[in-house]
Amino acid sequence: MKIVNCPAILGYMDSLQDILGKKNFTPPNEITAIRNYVQRRYKSRCYVKLQRDAVIISVRDSALAATIHLERQSLMDACGITRRLVIRTGSLN
Repeated sequence: MKIVNCPAILGYMDSLQDILGKKNFTPPNEITAIRNYVQRRYKSRCYVKLQRDAVIISVRDSALAATIHLERQSLMDACGITRRLVIRTGSLN
C-alpha cells in the first residue's frame, strides 16, 4: 500500500507555533485573587490549582489550612469563587 501526501488534508493543519500563539498563558483571576488574599490576610504563600469543577489550595502547615477552612465562605465571597473549594496541607509545588 502506497501512502500519498494529500494537500487537501495536510494544508489545513495548524502548526504548533500557530496553536501556542493563540493560547493565553496568563493565570485566571481566581488564582491571583486567592494568592493575594492568603498573602495579605495570613502572610503566607499558597499554591492554587484550578480543575474543571474545583479550586485546590495547598498550604504549608495544617494550622493555616484549618484557619482557611473555618473562613472558607469569606474567602469564596472575597475572591468570587463559584467552584468547589478544596484546602490541602503539604509542600508547595
